[in-house]
Amino acid sequence: MLLSARPAGDPGQLMTLPVIDARAGRVERIIEVLRVLERERKITKMRLFALLGVTSQSSFKRLKAELARAGLPLTYNRIDAHFHLPPSASVARYGIDARTRAQLTQVRASVAAIGGPANGALEDILAVLEARIALDDPHATVVVTSRHPQPRGDSAFWAAIDRALTAVREHRWLAFTYLPTGGGEPGHRVIQPYAVHSHDGRYYVWGIQEGEIVPKLFAIDRMESVIIESDAFFPDPGLSLDDALRFSFGTMVGEGEVQHIIVRVDPEAAAFVRCRRWPGEVELIERPDRGVTLTFAVTRLEEVVAWVLSFGGSATIVAPAAARNALITAANRILRACESGIDAAGNGPS
Repeated sequence: MLLSARPAGDPGQLMTLPVIDARAGRVERIIEVLRVLERERKITKMRLFALLGVTSQSSFKRLKAELARAGLPLTYNRIDAHFHLPPSASVARYGIDARTRAQLTQVRASVAAIGGPANGALEDILAVLEARIALDDPHATVVVTSRHPQPRGDSAFWAAIDRALTAVREHRWLAFTYLPTGGGEPGHRVIQPYAVHSHDGRYYVWGIQEGEIVPKLFAIDRMESVIIESDAFFPDPGLSLDDALRFSFGTMVGEGEVQHIIVRVDPEAAAFVRCRRWPGEVELIERPDRGVTLTFAVTRLEEVVAWVLSFGGSATIVAPAAARNALITAANRILRACESGIDAAGNGPS
């Protein structure tokens, strides 16, 4: 694998793409089209292509069809060389619940992982729907009922996800300021984005930082000033996020040896575990007492330890000893924190 580096300035060596707006994601582009149509009710083909960032007639026809399904049919007039929006058409949304934006973004991230022709067709549908919602609720103030974990995001957060998904789709470099987890100064990052990964309500961009070789995950909630750069890159076909996360419990990827962690879950919690497949799971055994025993193959222990602790004593790590000791250490840390935060009268810290 070659060291990642942005291409030199020779146009003959570049995979060129038109420069529309270096910051604009796909949903943002469609929002701008909707605003132009709402204001002017017509648009030239050249301007429409430029705003949408499409480079082929087939891509344009597909997106035009999705706009029509969303109640915005464009008709071309050869006399004035404009696409026109009928007087009866309204850019205002009808029957689209603003609370579905989180679900649409989740589906967009999943679709991006599919790849191939389906990616483009499905992404057009989802991007148009999300654009209608974003236009109605630009600051993302409406959120869905918390049936599932979801980002605590604002308009900048949703724009960052949109730009990340667009950069992945168009194979363009992504630049941003990255905030460190444990304090310290923010740093500037430029990456080749390969995928957007969602896990437990948090979103990540999986990509190769400029000058490095191995991809890593960058949390979108820690990214600021996200910019899609005009330079494009040729993705390495040998890289796969699924392969990278094969021995991970969700997001943590280690370079050490794969460890097989055996977890015993008591009967009262077994139904919760049994009804789904878990990241890194390689075996599930039903026990006679109606409990289950799972084996996970991971390179890092932290996420499995935290998952076992979440059962409040209804699950434990059986082996190996290192993982079991890590669980005991974490449990003792919780116990000490609880004891230090409660006074003799049973009151918590003021």
